[in-house]
Amino acid sequence: MRNKKSIFIVALFVMVVFCVMGTSVQAAEKRLIIATASTGGTWYPLGGGIANLISKYIPNTSASARPSGASVENIRNVGTGRVDLAIVMPDAAYFAYKGEADFKADRKWENIRGLFATFPIDAYFYSVEGTGIKTLADLKGKKVAVGAAGSGTEVFNRMILEMYGINYDNIAEQFLSAPEATEALKDGTIHAAMYLLGTPAPTIMDLVTQRKTNFLSMEPDKIQAFCKKYPFYTPSNIKAGTYKDQKTDFTTVQYYGIFICNKDMDEKLVYDIMKTVFDHQPELAQIHVAFKDIKLATATKSIAIPLHPGAERFLKERGIIK
Repeated sequence: MRNKKSIFIVALFVMVVFCVMGTSVQAAEKRLIIATASTGGTWYPLGGGIANLISKYIPNTSASARPSGASVENIRNVGTGRVDLAIVMPDAAYFAYKGEADFKADRKWENIRGLFATFPIDAYFYSVEGTGIKTLADLKGKKVAVGAAGSGTEVFNRMILEMYGINYDNIAEQFLSAPEATEALKDGTIHAAMYLLGTPAPTIMDLVTQRKTNFLSMEPDKIQAFCKKYPFYTPSNIKAGTYKDQKTDFTTVQYYGIFICNKDMDEKLVYDIMKTVFDHQPELAQIHVAFKDIKLATATKSIAIPLHPGAERFLKERGIIK
């Protein structure tokens, strides 16, 4: 009887230990949210790809990507802790950190930190046949999709329009996502659209299959002036043939989207995220052709806010920064 009682006590003890261990492991699992942009662009699949890498290679950590209103919304959500990681435009991050431009009436988001640059994002300006729009100057008096209100894309588009002496007083601005703009162009309810997209962009590929599309190039002097005023941007040339029936090159500007987090994110976790992304980059390249351009050599490109200490440690170890 005594032996049976002893065995029962030992078995009970083992069960309790395993339950406690299981609870501890469960409690230790970190669940990360990555904010991206609309589902029609390239940031959403990138966020999903990185979420999969984190879940696959970092122990006791899972991640998921969610669509969002893009940069401005993402910055505020990272700053307030609603999301853990986000992809944003570099100028939006810089202005947010400094409390300038559209963040002047908001606050300084000094608790955001940079991780790494992703891939080049091109500025697309386009219309469809029958609108009479051949150049950016022709946008005056037209219905133009400019992105979600208050988004980084919309802020950027106002900067571009200013270069051409255009503002919301002389266009009918439409606050649409890129996929919504594509449908509106197909239906003829808008005349043109302005978006920041990875190349090739799925939403553009969708549009050109149904409507003859005109790409509105920036002139060389406008490109030079814009890049001088906003050094986050560099000239870009989208080669003829990138899209169906695209007969000529399309000259524009580009930037690198950047990953950000809150300054309070654990240093080791950020280091592990950096290591995971760059050690397993070929897996990202299989998701979208643009992701092959996520490279360690360009990891600090366009970042004009402080790096997170975990990112800094990783980049120093790999010889990217001193």
